Amino acid sequence: MAKAIVKTTRGAGGVEIREVFTRPPRAGEVTMEVAAAGVCGTDLHIMDGQWPTEPPVVMGHETSGTVIECGDGVGDEWLGARVVAEVLITDGTCRHCLRGRRNLCEDRRSIGRLADGAFTRQLTIPVRNLHRVPDGLDLLDAALAEPLACVLGALDFPPVVAPGDRVLVTGPGTVGLLAAQVARMAGGTATVAGTPHDANRLAVARDLGFPVVGESTPLDASAVDEHFDVVIECSGAVAAANLCLTACAKAGTYVQLGVFGDPVPIDMDQFCLKGLSLRTYYGASPHALDKALLLLAGGGIAARPLISQVASLDDWESVFAQTRAGSGLKFMFDPTL
Repeated sequence: MAKAIVKTTRGAGGVEIREVFTRPPRAGEVTMEVAAAGVCGTDLHIMDGQWPTEPPVVMGHETSGTVIECGDGVGDEWLGARVVAEVLITDGTCRHCLRGRRNLCEDRRSIGRLADGAFTRQLTIPVRNLHRVPDGLDLLDAALAEPLACVLGALDFPPVVAPGDRVLVTGPGTVGLLAAQVARMAGGTATVAGTPHDANRLAVARDLGFPVVGESTPLDASAVDEHFDVVIECSGAVAAANLCLTACAKAGTYVQLGVFGDPVPIDMDQFCLKGLSLRTYYGASPHALDKALLLLAGGGIAARPLISQVASLDDWESVFAQTRAGSGLKFMFDPTL
């Protein structure tokens, strides 16, 4: 038995610490010892009852760790491997899985809400979900591979940002600052937008070398120039989405990475009137996750400045509250604390 953060009921609320049993691996599965598990905005949507769950279920889907037990049919070479895990448990046989897009599987089940996740000491998961962490990459940093892979899926397969592009990123959270770094690697000039409430996170953006806007005065869509070739909305806020539509140049590309949680009013006519392209993404595909690990290992993406705190599972209420308030960037749980 081990301590875990569990979603105990459907609907809003129903999150608590419980003692749970992690089942041993079946054929084709492994059990990994969780080293780090990141808190995502999706976890707040799950807590608020905005995403379907099958309670009681252990929360948490951004994770890294070490394989400690292998089920039948899993090679011994996996034992002791340092790994990150794909979020989605898939059937492996549908047309999307067979094309290497397991994130779009027609029978996908997400750990952390439809299957037990990583906010506990151990996680049992299919071996096909595992990706080896390159030598030299710390497991704490490796836990950022999943959100980075989501960003890469939207921006890099195929490439959205071209050299010389002017890029606006709204939402200076973890996904926003990862997106800004990916855009810069592609040769774009990225500006990060936030609000006065985001002063601490915008300071991190500035330390990473990005110009920032909105730090002292809230941005108004009417005051934004229509000159950005690519706009990347990462906040999941309606005002930011409409700001992006205003700021995007004609024939530009709008990328939606933030999750709203509920239906929202968006001025969709702008896509037609300005000839805009729309890009978005769901989950982390296998090839995007592999590239994310290589970028983190090679130092192309700065991970450690985005990690605000490593906390105990017992501190979950404070961590969730700080994540909701936007008072930091990425909060990680270390289940051994």
